Parts: sequence; C-alpha cells; structure tokens
Amino acid sequence: MSIHKNGSNAMKKNIEFSFLTLLFGLLFFISINSNLSAQEIQDDNDVGQDSSLLKTDKRLPILNSFRFIPSDVIRDPFINTFVKVNVGTGAALDLKSYIKNLEGTVFDTLSGDLTYISAELEFQYAVNEWLAFNGSYGGAGRLGTNAYTILTSGIAYATSFTLGAKVKIWQNDKMFLASSIDYTSSEVIHYSIYDFVKEVYESGGKIDSSKNSLLEKDNLPKTFLNLNYAYAPTDWFGLLGVAGFGIGQTFKSKDKGNIRLGVAASIDFLNIDFVSFPIGILASIRYNSFSETGEDIKNLITLGFRIGYSGHKDFDIGIENTYQSLNFRLSEQKVQTIITAFKMRYYF
Repeated sequence: MSIHKNGSNAMKKNIEFSFLTLLFGLLFFISINSNLSAQEIQDDNDVGQDSSLLKTDKRLPILNSFRFIPSDVIRDPFINTFVKVNVGTGAALDLKSYIKNLEGTVFDTLSGDLTYISAELEFQYAVNEWLAFNGSYGGAGRLGTNAYTILTSGIAYATSFTLGAKVKIWQNDKMFLASSIDYTSSEVIHYSIYDFVKEVYESGGKIDSSKNSLLEKDNLPKTFLNLNYAYAPTDWFGLLGVAGFGIGQTFKSKDKGNIRLGVAASIDFLNIDFVSFPIGILASIRYNSFSETGEDIKNLITLGFRIGYSGHKDFDIGIENTYQSLNFRLSEQKVQTIITAFKMRYYF
C-alpha cells in the first residue's frame, strides 16, 4: 500500500505555524514590556531612553549604545555571566523516495515528515573582563510521523555536553573581538528499522543474536577554535561574525576537519526614533564544510531568524527559527528542516 502526501501543503502548514509562533511571541513581548516598564525607566523625565541606559555591572552585550540580539547560529564574543535555556520543536518536511519498476520507470512516490524536539541548558561565567568559561548540556530527538518515515529514517536521539572558554582580544566603542574554544561530546543513538528488516530478509528469516543491526550507537567528539566578532556602526544596527576551524566526526565515520563561517545582522527598534519599542530582530547565515550535529552532510548552510525582547537589563528572551536543507538515507531529495525554539538568557 502506498502512502501519498502533499509536500506543498505540509510546507504551507509549517510556515503558517512558524508565523503564528512569531506572532504570539511578539504579542508576548508587548505584554511583558508593559508589565516591566516600571523597571526599565527609573526616571519619568527620561523619555528618550535607549539601549545605553540599560548598561549595568552585568556586562550586557552593548556596543555604541546598540544592544546585540543573541543567536545560537552565530555566537557573540562578549565576556559576561549568564544562564540560558532553550526549548524547541520542528519538522523535516516531505521526506520522499521514488518506487521504480524493473525498467527503471517511477510509478509511485512515498513521502512523509519528521518531527524534532530539543532542549538545552547553558551557563557562562565571566572570571574578569577578558576571560569567561562556559558549559552546556542538552538533548534532541527525531521521529517520523508515519510508517514510511519511521522505516526510512529510524528513530534517533542524542545527548551532548559542551565545555568552552572565551578570551577577549580587542575592543573599542564600536567593535569587540574575542577568541573561543569549545569541546563537545555527543552520544547519538539510532534505531534503524530498515537495516534490521533488510538483514532478516537477506539471511532468509534468520536473526543473528550476535549482531545488533536494530540499534546503532556512536560517540561524536568535536573541538572548535573560533574568532568571534561584533560591530555596531550605529545605535540601532549591529553585525556578528564567526570564523572557526574544528575537528569532529559524523555518525559512524572518522575524524575530519570542519570549517565554520557565519554572519548575523540585527536591528534594535528601541533606538529607532519613530519606533522606540524594545523589540529586536536578527537574521543569520552560517556555512559548515560538514554538519556539526552528526549527519553525513557536506557544505551545509544554516539560516536563522530571531525576534526578541531587548528592553530589560536582566535578560534576553526570544524565539529563533533555524532552517537547513538535509539529506536522509533512502531519500533521493534534500529535505527542508525548520526548527522553532524559545530561548531565554538571564544575566548575573
């Protein structure tokens, strides 16, 4: 029996979901802005407040009176102390394979979607003005939405921890340059139903108990050395950049080098005269020579978009969408993956 799915409808539904998520997020930011306005403006005569007035001993990510919107696609260079929580969900849309007859003619198509969930907790501690250490722990899972996607992609989940350090190299009123190093160890577990069924079929129905083709497990370490850069030419616009090189693995492969290059642009509407509202947006793009999360994918492009609240001295809160085009085994086309995550960073 064939399973048919309309890929365009699935994409439309997911885009609508992402739009509604951002819309509700914006409404949420508006509500917390009204609730926290008393904390933001200490003096009623301070009508023209901008991001520079939010500077405290907490070392907020502010240059040239511009408050940078944090992003997990492009990490910022700032030396500060914070705790961060991420919770996300998403989907890989229209995973598709073609069924061919003995002459090689396509006579049917199987397709379906994948669902993702993820969570992460991170802590960074600034020892002084030029050195900070950080650590994080998180997990993610992937599951098909129908029998076809469960069979072809399996069931996968991973846990990982990261330890890192960041050192300030140079700073002036508009620019900040730092170097960072991070080591990540991930345990990836994959239940491959397809491989198990294939092995049973090829062995004539016999099951070899000495082999475990249903369950695959791998530990994937990676280490990256980066240059992180921030530039604020005005009080309402800023740029983040990263350039790094690392050594890591994809699932069931050997160590190899990985290049990381990316840039992000953000706008803080609090400092735009005709808006003066504490909402910021950020758009980002990152290139990797292969995936950082274990998939065997070369020349990977990650796109990000974030909307966040920028008007409080204690925290950054926002919603970030990330988009990737991935390859999955048994699928003959790239799969569009969109993940939406709620993110909060509290500064100490």
